[in-house]
Amino acid sequence: MTSRSFLSYAGIAAVAVLAAALGAPVAAQDLSAGEKLYAELAKLPAKERQARLVAGAKKEGRLEMIHSLRRKLGRDHIKGFTKMYPFIEVKNSDMGSQDAAERLVAEETAGRHLTDLVSIGVPDATILIEQNRIARYPTPAVKNVLARYKGFVDPENRWVPYYWSEYGISHNTKLLKLADAPKTWFDLCKPQYKGQFSFDPPTTRFLVGLYVMMGEQKMKEWVECIGKNDPIVQRGHTARLKLMLRGDHAIQGGNYFYRGSQMAKKNPKVPFRAVYSAGVLGYAGAIVINKNAPHPHAAALFADYTLTETSQKVLYKVWRGTVAMKHAFFPDDAKLVTYNTIDSKTINRLHGLWSSNVGRKAKK
Repeated sequence: MTSRSFLSYAGIAAVAVLAAALGAPVAAQDLSAGEKLYAELAKLPAKERQARLVAGAKKEGRLEMIHSLRRKLGRDHIKGFTKMYPFIEVKNSDMGSQDAAERLVAEETAGRHLTDLVSIGVPDATILIEQNRIARYPTPAVKNVLARYKGFVDPENRWVPYYWSEYGISHNTKLLKLADAPKTWFDLCKPQYKGQFSFDPPTTRFLVGLYVMMGEQKMKEWVECIGKNDPIVQRGHTARLKLMLRGDHAIQGGNYFYRGSQMAKKNPKVPFRAVYSAGVLGYAGAIVINKNAPHPHAAALFADYTLTETSQKVLYKVWRGTVAMKHAFFPDDAKLVTYNTIDSKTINRLHGLWSSNVGRKAKK
């Protein structure tokens, strides 16, 4: 398992940018070879289907992927797959979800069918969906997704969800006792919290979650009111968490819970508490197979692997959100708002709304 060399991605990206600038339309395509294969496989009994995939993957012998589970976690996750299918050589590039989507677009726009699949936050897949870059892959593996997380499953089979990430509110328990802490997202508008809560710069994943939870009008009201309450905007979830725990500010207004929960579990003196009463935004991390995947059998095997016990245990051990086994720390009675994608025009409006009300508060 090695990282693919950069190749000439600057040149590929330039072609993609030029096409966009010229307003080049994305033509509707017939079913690709990979999609025809997946449609045929969907008609087969489970054992025969698996045998066909394995036989095809042995001939391919290779998988080219982009994993957004970074560094050791990504390597450990792939290791389980290569143990299961040692005849497949995995070539992996390690990068963030949005970068992964952009690179796949750049490659495909340039006619370079290099990548088989990407691991991606589903809200970041909007551009891939709108440009018809994704192979529809019906798979019985999604039956392993627990009832609580069925909202992450795509009825059109464009992605295979295998973990989920949370956005929520948390606070420093030394600076705010339970009775004084916010209970809802709109509580962040209260005067007593002015200048005492932080956000990362906006991501599509976060804004789409707010939109699904609140609706556009309520979200507009919320963004406008928190913008007037002097939020701290600083890049880096972990960095902001550490600042909050050290007393720099009292509240995280949109952060992952797993790291703070791990720290508090290991050391009860860590002043971290998640605010589950406010509602937690949950988006899926998923496997998206390239419509023109050069190794479609191997890509399908990896997508199915992600919902196996082996894959889910890798995520569970580091307190990431599992979808096919019980979550490591998320309470059974906590309110979870699941969401997937929305259209790019709405996404652009949401970014503009945030930028005009909160973005100007960002620290340089």
